[in-house]
Amino acid sequence: MSQTPHVARRTSHVSDGTWHVARRTWHVAALVCLAATLPYLGTINDYFLRDDFGVVQLLAQRPASFFFRWFTLSWMEDIWGFIPDEIRPFPAASYQLTALAGAANPAAHHVLNIALHAANGLLVLAIGRRFMGLSLSAATFAAVAFVLLPAHPETVAWITGRVDSMPAFFYLATFYAFAAYRDAMDRDAGSGLAGPAARRYAAALVLFFVALFTKQNTITMVATLVAYDVIVRRDFRLRIGPYVPFLMMTLGYLGLRFVLFGQVAREDQLNEQGLRSFISLVERHLARVVTGDVDGPRSVLWLVLAGAAMVWWFARRHPSRSPRLADVMLFVGPVWWVIGVAPVAVAGYESPRHIYLAAAGWGLTLGAIVDIVLSWRPQPSWRYACTAAAAMCLLVYTVQLADGIREYGDFADVSHEAVQGVRSEVLNGPQGGLVIVGVPGQSWDWALPFAVRPPYTRTDLTSRAFIVSPRALHCCSGQWFEDTRRHLRNWSTGPAQHSVTLLRWSGEPGSAGRVTSADYPDLPGIARALLTIDQPAVLEANIQRMLREMVPLNTTTRPRQGLP
Repeated sequence: MSQTPHVARRTSHVSDGTWHVARRTWHVAALVCLAATLPYLGTINDYFLRDDFGVVQLLAQRPASFFFRWFTLSWMEDIWGFIPDEIRPFPAASYQLTALAGAANPAAHHVLNIALHAANGLLVLAIGRRFMGLSLSAATFAAVAFVLLPAHPETVAWITGRVDSMPAFFYLATFYAFAAYRDAMDRDAGSGLAGPAARRYAAALVLFFVALFTKQNTITMVATLVAYDVIVRRDFRLRIGPYVPFLMMTLGYLGLRFVLFGQVAREDQLNEQGLRSFISLVERHLARVVTGDVDGPRSVLWLVLAGAAMVWWFARRHPSRSPRLADVMLFVGPVWWVIGVAPVAVAGYESPRHIYLAAAGWGLTLGAIVDIVLSWRPQPSWRYACTAAAAMCLLVYTVQLADGIREYGDFADVSHEAVQGVRSEVLNGPQGGLVIVGVPGQSWDWALPFAVRPPYTRTDLTSRAFIVSPRALHCCSGQWFEDTRRHLRNWSTGPAQHSVTLLRWSGEPGSAGRVTSADYPDLPGIARALLTIDQPAVLEANIQRMLREMVPLNTTTRPRQGLP
């Protein structure tokens, strides 16, 4: 039977409306992707930094069949002079994948990092819109704010930063799949675990398995799922059945860590001193995410947080004007932050990338604040004022983000200059000469000897010269003293015992210095005197002093150009 005209018109109207909503969704998704990718496009050709040299060198040479072995051993093996307690087969496989474009080509590595960042922004958008009840504009603001946070350059612009953006992706995807399962169960009450609900639950389990074997900080997932059910869904029955597989996987993963490494979750760091340090670290991380200025005045931070608390209080007092949003703010604000930042207590050091996942909660908090504030008054002028305030917030974050990305670009340029400079010096110098290298830690911490070996150089430069550096640049701090003394001893008894070169770079691209024994005939004698030092700290201080006092820097810096 054909439709009557009015039914046909109504059907057409609904279809047009659905298409319009879908088109708007695609538009905002594209906006989030642009916000995530455009600021970082300039990093695509940025060179390797710090851990990148060892990580890429190791993983690029492993065959595809090695993937399954990474479930039973540390993905970094012992290249740092110790065995890290890190079971990470999926990040390891990602480095194998990006190395297919050329292990010494940083572009593919950066493209994957940027893609992961954009994907995480889309997950924040989807979670905010579908499960936190945010309006489309508020969810979009939440996602854009998240991808523009100035705390992220280390995670996105640094190749090794992928070890935090990748687990965040699988963590957020697991949460999305579980929330979708809960949504399907709520819609089809009484149907049991079947159909769409079963598929979404299975997807959540698979994604959680991948998350666990991406990074150990994902063990907090069960707490996040329970908190979501209790706070956002207000389901106080807490039927434990749906959590059991997640809990069993978590316990199995922790058991595997204990078998392999003798510890469950670095619990030996949970002491009084570590907890005091953790409290201070949490405050610094809050400032890093909320205001973008970790060393700025704390008054700004507490003012912003006080304002967010006042918005939450209003939403709690007037639930009819902003339904559920007080609960959402509680969940994505303090609860998500505490759960997300808890693993930092056993990290052992401070790094902005450690709070990448926790920062997603701040983005969603900002989105909830937008919806609540817009509910205060219906006047267009109020909406315009709120839009202007949101735009100002994004502008401040964007400016701070640009500074952070530019800084990492400078680190990369200095790193590339150092590799080229050491390579040129070694290849053009005598066989067996001594080269003492000083490079800022932001560029070369833990880089040697990897940075002077293939794939970054065509030949192993350590086979042609004895390369010595301050401790921080050496891959294995525990071996640095013995390695340095061995290099000095072998050089001093070799055929090029009168050839010494000091190379030093500052933190600015194009600012470097070079001094040789041809410039200072006494330099070989000074270098040999290092052999008489039997204390690591004294040897370190003397190498640093030689570089600092004997090597003048060329202060003519150049603009960033990237790799040729």
